[in-house]
Amino acid sequence: MYISELKLHGFKSFAKKEVMKLGQGVTTVVGPNGCGKTNIVDAIRWVLGEQKYSVLRSGKMEDVIFNGASNIKPLGVCEVALTVHNNSGKLPIEYNDIEIARRVYRSGESEYFLNRTPCRLKDINELFVDTGMGADAYSVIELKMIEQILSEAGEGRRKMFEEAAGINKYRHQRKRTIRRFEVTRIDLDRVNDIIIEVEQKVKNLDLQLKRFKRHESLTNSLEENDLSLAYLQVFRYKSMISPLKKKIKDFNHLRQTNNAESSKDEDVLKSLRSTYKIQENDMSQIREKMSKIKENRDIIRNNILISSEQGRGILLNIDRLERETFNNNKKIGELKQLTISFDKEIANLEPEINSFIETYKQEKEVYDKLESDYRDAEKKLDSEQNTRWEMKRKQMEERTLYDRTQALFKEKQQSIKKLEENLTDSNITKRNQIEQLKKNYIEKESISKKINSEKKFHGDSEKKLKKLVDSKYLLLDEKRDVSSHLEILKGQLDFYNVLIQTKEGFPEGTKFILENPKEFQGVLGTVADMFQVETDLRDALESSLGDLSHCLVAENKRSAIDVVKKSNDLKVGNLTIIPLKEISNYELDLKPVPMDSGIVGRISDLITTSTQLTPLANYLLGNILVVDDLEKFTSLKNFDGWGLVNRSGSYFRSDLVLKNRQKSDNGSIIGRQIKVESLETEIDEINKKIDSLSSQHEIIDSEIIFKTNDLEEQELRIQELKKKLSEHNSVNLKIQIQHEQLIISISDLEKSIKENKVILKESEMALNSLEPIILRASKKLKLFEKNVEYTNKDLLKKRSERDKCHKNIQNLRIRLVEMESSRDNVKYKQSSSIKTSKELKARQLTIAGEIEKLKQKKSNLDENISAGEKDLQGINAELNKQRSVIDLKQIAYRETFDSIENIQAKIALEQKNRENILEQLKNAELSVSEYAQKVKLVEERVLDRYGKSIDTEKIVDKTEDELKLNIDKIQRSLENIGPINMAVKNEHKEELDRLSVLINQRDDLNAAENDLRETIQRIDRVARKRFQETFELIKSNFEDLFKLFFEGGSATLNLVGDPDALEADIGIVAQPPGKRNNSLRLLSSGEKALTAISLLFAIYQVKPSPYCILDEVDAPLDDVNIRKFTKVLQKFCNETQFIIVTHNKLTMEIADYMYGVTQERKGLSKLVSVKFD
Repeated sequence: MYISELKLHGFKSFAKKEVMKLGQGVTTVVGPNGCGKTNIVDAIRWVLGEQKYSVLRSGKMEDVIFNGASNIKPLGVCEVALTVHNNSGKLPIEYNDIEIARRVYRSGESEYFLNRTPCRLKDINELFVDTGMGADAYSVIELKMIEQILSEAGEGRRKMFEEAAGINKYRHQRKRTIRRFEVTRIDLDRVNDIIIEVEQKVKNLDLQLKRFKRHESLTNSLEENDLSLAYLQVFRYKSMISPLKKKIKDFNHLRQTNNAESSKDEDVLKSLRSTYKIQENDMSQIREKMSKIKENRDIIRNNILISSEQGRGILLNIDRLERETFNNNKKIGELKQLTISFDKEIANLEPEINSFIETYKQEKEVYDKLESDYRDAEKKLDSEQNTRWEMKRKQMEERTLYDRTQALFKEKQQSIKKLEENLTDSNITKRNQIEQLKKNYIEKESISKKINSEKKFHGDSEKKLKKLVDSKYLLLDEKRDVSSHLEILKGQLDFYNVLIQTKEGFPEGTKFILENPKEFQGVLGTVADMFQVETDLRDALESSLGDLSHCLVAENKRSAIDVVKKSNDLKVGNLTIIPLKEISNYELDLKPVPMDSGIVGRISDLITTSTQLTPLANYLLGNILVVDDLEKFTSLKNFDGWGLVNRSGSYFRSDLVLKNRQKSDNGSIIGRQIKVESLETEIDEINKKIDSLSSQHEIIDSEIIFKTNDLEEQELRIQELKKKLSEHNSVNLKIQIQHEQLIISISDLEKSIKENKVILKESEMALNSLEPIILRASKKLKLFEKNVEYTNKDLLKKRSERDKCHKNIQNLRIRLVEMESSRDNVKYKQSSSIKTSKELKARQLTIAGEIEKLKQKKSNLDENISAGEKDLQGINAELNKQRSVIDLKQIAYRETFDSIENIQAKIALEQKNRENILEQLKNAELSVSEYAQKVKLVEERVLDRYGKSIDTEKIVDKTEDELKLNIDKIQRSLENIGPINMAVKNEHKEELDRLSVLINQRDDLNAAENDLRETIQRIDRVARKRFQETFELIKSNFEDLFKLFFEGGSATLNLVGDPDALEADIGIVAQPPGKRNNSLRLLSSGEKALTAISLLFAIYQVKPSPYCILDEVDAPLDDVNIRKFTKVLQKFCNETQFIIVTHNKLTMEIADYMYGVTQERKGLSKLVSVKFD
């Protein structure tokens, strides 16, 4: 697998489309600094999904778009496409060639394509995961990255090892699994909260369901009463519509009669209007004709005026052209004189210029000789300086090696001390971990017991709270029922108080006397107020008394006569008065009450009254019996002379008249005051009961709040204990992993201490051998520096002579250029004068032709003005003639208009009469419409409320007022119930189902949580094993390759820091031959480069990358090391494609393909390709 093609368009300095055809083996990219070579490396990184601006050397992503250059505008988009040849089948896709493309716009919008199909960055990352081809894989190495790979932090170094081990996908799996684990924990907590909420909601819905059933019963009753009321209302409205329809029919007949009389006048009006219209058309035609004549007159006048103005303009133009001709002749003469003077000036300049050219050539030959001498001296100095710098470099390397060896010696001493301290600390930590695991196990058992205890106590508390809540809702229902009954009683009390105050049911005269007792002395009250009776006999008493219950009772006959007289004077209305004194003196012969089980008794004996009023009771009611079965006793002959009445008020009088009593809407007249007192007593008792229920409700509420708070505290304690238990499990797992790693770490520490002691001894020996070498090199360098100083003085002398000669040549050149410029300027002025003179002469000919044309045009305009004035005289005569005709037509037109006005006034009067009839007709129709609309409204109301039509054959045994009263009572009851959830049945069922589902979900989540915990541990085990195996292989390869590159020396890798291999840092120890340094900082740039390359190829031996890009990593290497580097490249290029950015010719020699990057125009890169056979 390798990169077969790279296309760039608009990426950084590649403005135009460029294509790189690549193959297996080694491809080199060459070119001068700043030409855009590294932009190719950035393009490959970018197309593979690199998101860090700093890696791409940009401030923001839009900076990768070509930003313009000299005379080239910036682009709005850039695109890079990379084709990978999947011949080895490493990529999990069926295609042999895969094209990955990325496009970005200046707006910041970015697009990715896979085989020209839009895709996500995630798709590309997943395609290349663990293949070594990702944007952040080890396949791209730059010179600046060598320091990062060998740095102490080692973050980039660890990524390379993880990519080689192929554990990136495990890391991604672990992250995803941890995220899922956290989400599962959150979901589990959320489901537990929801279960508590739903359980509470189910309890509330149980209570709502009871209220719903009660509301449903009242609603059905309301519907029945409402339908009956609607039937009575519709029947009443329809009975009012019939007489109105007859009235409408009569009005229509009268309207038709009036219409016939007015038709004759309208015919006459129609004839006059026709004549009026003809006259109006004639006048319009004459006016139109006059208008056209006026328009022609105005057009001719305008033409005359325009022609006059054009004539004046022609005369002004002729005058202007004649003046221009005079001025042009004058300018032509002046230009002729200037041309002669320019010829003389050019003839004087030519000899002087030729003389200066000869002098310049002679000076130039002298300068060239001096320049050649200077270059020879400069080459000699460069050679000597290079030799001196090489000597200095060797001296510095030896000094640096001595310093690094000395630093390594000290560092190893400190390292051994630190490693021994770490070993001691690790052993202590190991013992502490074992103790901690034991302690955590004991605490875990204790927490589990506490959780079980709290759960049991929590369940008992929930049961108690449920009982309290049930009691609360029972109390609320009872209180609501009592309150509803209280409202009904208050309504009845208000009703009876109004009846008593307004004296409803009494004649007007009786009402007046009762309302003004001070003005009518001697009146004791009404008969209805004198007697009291049991409730079940009240209808019987009222039916027996009949209208006598309205009678007033006076003290005596005198008082009664005074009241009647005064009432007549005041005209207060009807009244009846009974004198009590005369009734008391009246002797009554009361028959004995017959003996029969169906007889309740004499009604006068059944009432309660004072001794003073007993004669009145016997007088009015003494011969009336109360019986259970009225029909039975009316058929018996031995009850003749007795009045008979049953408990419901049906009355059979002694004179054989049968009376059926209908209950009054205003209530019974008898016993109203007693009823009021009874209602007040009952209301007081109910208020006391409501207060008692409220007190009980408050007590239960306080207990519920206390229990709820207690439950919440218990739940918090349980959650805290669970959290604590989970933390203990996590800590135990971590301690176990750390313990395992600590054992490995102790073994590594003991091994490192032994190795460091060996290195310490070797460093001491190296220091002793380096000191005499450094002294000899220093003496040799001082002698050679004297030769360099002498050569440098000679070079300065020759440079001074060359510069002086160069200055003279420059002055001569400047003077020559000035003289040539003066000559060219004079020639230009001469040619301009000749050209201007020719143009003026051509203009003189043009002016002469224009003057001739203008004179001809003036003559034509004068003829047009004369013809127009003649036409204007004829038009004025015709206009006067038409004015006379229109005056005669106007008189006849006015006479016809007056006749039309008279006829219209007559028709208007007849129209007013018709409108009066129409208004009455309209009112009648409107009344019919109103009643019909009321019928429709009632029908629509019933249809909207109940979805039913009104039954036309319905039997209703109640009045509208009774039905309205019943509806009002039912509605008050519904209001007292309060808002009802109409969907409570479905909600109750849904919440029960939901509760069941949630409990199942909780069980599933608990199982998922355990599975995820096991998955994380399994992923860690697999990843740790693969990483350790890969690390050991890379370590072995690195040690061998280091010795190959350096022809000796030693190097190794080790895991430091965290005891867990997956979290530990990777340390590098590198010691080139003859050196005992213990820090990578002491290595030279070349040694660092070779060390990094050794590590890179050690990784490739374990897991070859499909391609490798090396950006100037060979820059610090000398020729010897370059040959080693290229030799290893050729060994690996069979499995890995290498793309190398380089300036080194030795590296270029091994290339199979070569691309040159140039900039023909500044800021614009271009590719040039070379393929080697």
